[in-house]
Amino acid sequence: MHRDDLDTLFSSPTALLAAGPKALRDLPAAGGGAGREACAQAVTILDGAEVPRAEFASWLHFGAKVLGHDAYADLVAEAEPDMPWRTVWAWWRPVGAYRAKPNLSGDADVEVHEAADGRLLLRLWSQSTQERWLDPATGERVPAPADGEFAERPYDAPVEGPVLFDPDDDHGLHQPGTWEEPAPLGGGRVMFFEPRGVVVLERNGAAADGPTGSEAVCWGAGEPWFAGPTAAEAPLDAARLEEAFDADGTVLLTRDQLPAALTHAPTRELAVTAGLPAWFAAGVATFTLAWSEKKAHGLELDENGLLHLGTFELAYADTGRVLLHPETGAVSMVRNGQGPFPFARDTETFVRLLEAVYRFMGACWNPYPGEYGKRDFLSEVAALEPLTVDEETPAGNVWEHLFAAVVELSPWGF
Repeated sequence: MHRDDLDTLFSSPTALLAAGPKALRDLPAAGGGAGREACAQAVTILDGAEVPRAEFASWLHFGAKVLGHDAYADLVAEAEPDMPWRTVWAWWRPVGAYRAKPNLSGDADVEVHEAADGRLLLRLWSQSTQERWLDPATGERVPAPADGEFAERPYDAPVEGPVLFDPDDDHGLHQPGTWEEPAPLGGGRVMFFEPRGVVVLERNGAAADGPTGSEAVCWGAGEPWFAGPTAAEAPLDAARLEEAFDADGTVLLTRDQLPAALTHAPTRELAVTAGLPAWFAAGVATFTLAWSEKKAHGLELDENGLLHLGTFELAYADTGRVLLHPETGAVSMVRNGQGPFPFARDTETFVRLLEAVYRFMGACWNPYPGEYGKRDFLSEVAALEPLTVDEETPAGNVWEHLFAAVVELSPWGF
């Protein structure tokens, strides 16, 4: 298929739905834009399940909302008014997009909380995501309510809501096996969540009792496909670090708070524009930044002419001090009194490596079909810093220990 033809096909949900699954086979490597991204998300989460055209439109709409392509989602709704359900909003990790959040792997829950006047809020928490409160109507994050203002709705509370994926329904609508039990929200809406995110759906009442309009077919086996740059290629900024380490897990310094001995310009710029991780944890290892607003400026060079950047607690009685060369920005480590040995080429690389662990956690622990999070993680960190995968170096030994949290261990650390 020619590039222009591919762009034309995916730019029009009407044309895409009319063409059917045959048009999605053997696609070229480039082309298709937002429509192709939404389609890749829909096909991948279906994982070979056979659905009719109208139901596939619901999944295409879901894919567009997951990716933030709201205008394309509107085009899908116009192209297939008989789709059985639509996505109101989704906070979801797209296939092939390695992001720190959302990550609901391991222990996690999304609770419905209700006020005396009937207002609802969603309380979301997981072992990898700080507690957050969401408006169930929009998915937007809101401040935590005052004590006593909202209470968790009892699990056995009688709440009416649509049954979207009833196995006894003649439509036989497909529900992914990873989706937890639905939580009715009223107004014809329900919430689902799984390790990759949370979504609010609503039934299309006009199509609920009508035929789906076509025979169920498999729309193919999807692969991650994105038109934009990967996170590895994008610059570090404060928003990206906050996404990975949370607001209270980063430190943004002013220039007069930087260590007086630090002259390496890129490190100085990173610390005052994007910030530095104040704390990091993966598996049994933790890192604590030695710099803070009050004590960074007063740091002095050690006996090797290096600045103390932070400390790893790698295991019981296994400690690694992370050190920074004030002029070159090179990062080294002293582990249990041995060293210093090279650890990362510069401060930005060091931060990117820690951020990559958080960004790949969800994909390593709960990958989509056809997604290779562990392989892609090791490929990215090797490109960032070859020392991390060199088992013959002291640095490689430490990084292997840190990386094991996502490539060998489960969310529960075993």
